[in-house]
Amino acid sequence: MEKVNILLVDDHPENLVALEAILDSPFYRLIKAASGVEALKHLLLDEFALILLDVAMPDLDGFETAVLIKKRPKLRDIPIIFLTAFSKDEPFIFRGYSVGAVDYVFKPFEPMVLRSKVAVFAELFRNREQIKRQGELLRQSERREHERRFLEQEWASQKRYRHLADAVPQIIWTAGRDGAVDYFNQQWHLYTGLTLEQCEGWKWKRAIHPEDLPRLLQQWREALQAGQRLEVECRLKKADGTFRWHLFRAIPEAENGVIVAWLGTATDIDYQKQAETFLKQKTLEAEEGNRLKSEFVSNVSHELRTPLHAILGYSDLLSEESGIKEEQSGWVKGIHRNASDLLDLVNNLLDLSKIESGKGLLNLKQIDLKEVVPGFFDNIGSLTNGKEIQINLMIDEKLRVIQSDPLKIRQIFLNLLSNAIKFTERGVITTTLSNREGGILLTIQDTGIGMRPEDLPYIFDPFRQIDGSITRKAGGTGLGLAIVKNAVTALNGTIEVRSEPGKGSTFKIFLPEFPFDRFKPVKSRIESNPDQG
Repeated sequence: MEKVNILLVDDHPENLVALEAILDSPFYRLIKAASGVEALKHLLLDEFALILLDVAMPDLDGFETAVLIKKRPKLRDIPIIFLTAFSKDEPFIFRGYSVGAVDYVFKPFEPMVLRSKVAVFAELFRNREQIKRQGELLRQSERREHERRFLEQEWASQKRYRHLADAVPQIIWTAGRDGAVDYFNQQWHLYTGLTLEQCEGWKWKRAIHPEDLPRLLQQWREALQAGQRLEVECRLKKADGTFRWHLFRAIPEAENGVIVAWLGTATDIDYQKQAETFLKQKTLEAEEGNRLKSEFVSNVSHELRTPLHAILGYSDLLSEESGIKEEQSGWVKGIHRNASDLLDLVNNLLDLSKIESGKGLLNLKQIDLKEVVPGFFDNIGSLTNGKEIQINLMIDEKLRVIQSDPLKIRQIFLNLLSNAIKFTERGVITTTLSNREGGILLTIQDTGIGMRPEDLPYIFDPFRQIDGSITRKAGGTGLGLAIVKNAVTALNGTIEVRSEPGKGSTFKIFLPEFPFDRFKPVKSRIESNPDQG
């Protein structure tokens, strides 16, 4: 099988290496480009079956590169799959499709899904090239047909026409004005093993798959009645008894406005149909895999919570014993602390599995955050572990009451506060609640280590830890911000993040007063400088 060219475009070499490893195949020639400009140079030199194009690139981003590609007639038909970890919001996705993308792949890559999608487009490219070649042969045949007609008019010969049609590597047939077939070329006989005598008139129906025949006959009769062209897909039986998908086309031939005959073709499209079926199957398998994973995490989490609660309970009882030594008391506190950390992890995993499985139903109530939020800070000091951190809480005295989910509100506050404490060695963490039109604004600002601009697009990804060395020191699993994002999404709110290395981070969350007047997807805005905007 001939190799097809696939263009990989990403300004991060590690991403190109990852893509190359996933897509390594004797059937692909992988061409790498580190920028939109370099990608355009490759596109002008070679023919490509597919472009995997990163969205977030400096100078010329993925969207701008796609626009330039689609402006060139020679390149506009090359399918583009955008690579991104930035956002799954509808406006962002729609922008990609509006500039010519056929699909998105979100980072981190799922190798099976990525290979499946690339395989489909590679196979479609091969089939398209095959169809092009067949089309060229057909065009050559049509030119010969014109020559034949000239000769036929000159010599009134039908023999040359038959020989010419038999030379085309595609099924060609003709029918009278009533739709009865009166001619098949040699390719029909080679494929079906049937002679013209066995198939003339309406006897060709024997070669059509029984499940497809009623639909084909109905559309053929409608075309005959309306005098309009026919285009229908159905399975055609080979001489060995197997079936392959074909695209049947027929156009009417008219003289003086009256249909006198029909000219038709049948094109083998079995590879395209297989590719479509394969893609659907792999998509279903991936969805089922995600469902099973979520169920497994949920089941394991439930099983772990019972013994963890027992450990916490017994450690509380031991800590209250008056007879234990100071060293033993330290051991008990360590048991309690580690069991509590593990329980938090299990609860986070359980929350995430509920979100992914769609089981995280909301329990909406009227909530006065002036009364609820101070309680979140009662035990927050235990998380500082002796750090020199000043924790401030400022609440507008006229803060409005909102309709929301108490559990989601708690998840948002505690995860953001915990995150701020983890990454602030000394300084100030300030939580502010104020009224905004249509809802309230929660702002949590810290003076911690901050985040790099290139890390910001990934902070809401589950299990994503931006800096492994820092995270190992601070602790955590990378689930906190993912849970926050999903909780805000569920409440139809918005998240805004501003951060700068060494200067801290600011999270602003808008919570609507009535979240379900009309559902809107969560919007996120990420900025690298807290002093801008």
